[in-house]
Amino acid sequence: MEADHENYQTNDVESDGDACGDECDHGSDQGDSHGCSSDGERSVNDDDDDDFDFEQRNASQFLGLLTCTRNVLPLEGMFMNMLQISDPVFKRVSFDSVQDDCLKLYKEMKEYTEQVLRKFDGQICLSVDILRCRKGYEYMCLKAHFIAEDWNLRNWVLNFRRINASWGDDCLVGAILKALKGWDIGNKIANITFLNYEGIDEVKDYVQETKKLQFNGQLFRLYCCADIFKRMVQAAFGAIAGTISTIDDLMYFGKPSYLWDTTYDRLKTAFEEKEEFGKEEYNDWDKPSADEWKKVDGICKLLESLYNAAKALFETKDATANIYLQNLREVKATLTKEANSSDSFIRAVAAEMHKKFEKYWKNMFLVLAIATVMDPRCKITYFEFSSSKYGVDDDTAEVSTVVMAIRSLYDDYSIQFPETENPVSNPSSDSGGESSRQVKRERLSSDDGSNQLQDYQQFIESTSQPLKSELDMYLEEPVLPWTQDFNILSWWRAASPRYPILSRIARDYLPVPISVATSMDAFFTIEREISPRYASLRPDLMNAIMCTRSWFPDEFKSIIASALGYEEMLEDMEFVEDLYL
Repeated sequence: MEADHENYQTNDVESDGDACGDECDHGSDQGDSHGCSSDGERSVNDDDDDDFDFEQRNASQFLGLLTCTRNVLPLEGMFMNMLQISDPVFKRVSFDSVQDDCLKLYKEMKEYTEQVLRKFDGQICLSVDILRCRKGYEYMCLKAHFIAEDWNLRNWVLNFRRINASWGDDCLVGAILKALKGWDIGNKIANITFLNYEGIDEVKDYVQETKKLQFNGQLFRLYCCADIFKRMVQAAFGAIAGTISTIDDLMYFGKPSYLWDTTYDRLKTAFEEKEEFGKEEYNDWDKPSADEWKKVDGICKLLESLYNAAKALFETKDATANIYLQNLREVKATLTKEANSSDSFIRAVAAEMHKKFEKYWKNMFLVLAIATVMDPRCKITYFEFSSSKYGVDDDTAEVSTVVMAIRSLYDDYSIQFPETENPVSNPSSDSGGESSRQVKRERLSSDDGSNQLQDYQQFIESTSQPLKSELDMYLEEPVLPWTQDFNILSWWRAASPRYPILSRIARDYLPVPISVATSMDAFFTIEREISPRYASLRPDLMNAIMCTRSWFPDEFKSIIASALGYEEMLEDMEFVEDLYL
């Protein structure tokens, strides 16, 4: 879920001023305020037509479905006002009735989701995001990431709840464990990506009770890429904090940006237009000195590779793990170079950023490398190229590490899934030879009194090429040409009959959530907040909405609104909101 982006959204905001309240139960009292009983039926309106009752019930179900699929809530706000104008029946729909429909839909969808996860025969990756509201409460969003049998990526919310205690089920670790036990998927968990270091051993111990973790659990605890980017950017901006404040005063009425990509764009624009500030109208304003402008330019150049990588990684919809290592390698190369800069200021900033990045790189390299090998455009060839281009201390060490890791992983999968192993003969052995050999064997077998068949069989075994594993065949085949629109999941879906074991590895490692935050959320430099309209919902309803929205396929979400004639209204509403934000 995206954070509130420093604003309240204009639609569907509750009239209650206690936006992040105590998660009060919107029960019968609110039902009465709408002229309805708590079960969603109107209390005393005996003279109403049955047809109107039917229309009102349909309207409530429609709003429940819309709430669980689109970013709207049936509360006072722009969308409800537009609905009431277009169809007066919506004026008589109570929140309690829609709430019941939302919870009913959640229950139905959860039964389906539980069946899918129960039958799923691969590994599930977890991510834990933490959002806050303005009253200081924290909210946990626990997601499951996996590639389903149809080779589509799933990012399903398993639990969305408030955590505000340091013990029991209400603390972060307690909430994670309770959710995993409730879904009964501990034996499918491969790893977890989140920001908090504390308590990870408890989650790891729980998972290890039912399964053996790969690489002795080395890859269980993963680090959020967006978070390490934020930490590096904060180190860079902190070195010129006063200059950034001066530029905000000059160009943006003193209003800072809490998105680091926006701050980066502001600094670049300011440096390119710095001559403008020499005009007479700026005489009474504080302006950066020549030395400060030089530092701004240096910081922008230092952050350029970071900015480009972040845009490529965080703004790619449903990004898989294979795209990360190549982009992060560019960041690593830039920081390594600038940490040895002749400019003492840039050298110090780059060294601090490099230190943070190296810790992340050391812990994440193996999982990133495996995902990269599973990209048929890369395989081991990319590591041979990068070792040469970026001047790794030992050109062969990194390649050897990756080869050993992928072979060890393949051997583990071959033992775990022996029925799927599909060794193939060397393709250089003639394609038509097998049929001739079969004919020859049939002829010789008719001579029961001859030892020729046994002699011939020994000859075949001594001259035939050894069978090759899937991994050998995959690595020896040429890499695919690099194309930006390459769909790796479609490629593996088509290749899975040929590579049954490798396709399992691909299904388990490509969905690994390398970053908890994506899209705009990945660029926040402050703690992200949940929108007050969601924070004010009762806990079970908030969880139901967040979960159900993630379970519905994206294409179905659009169909719902368009089929009922409200797609254009939703698009207009979102357009107005974008202008407001």
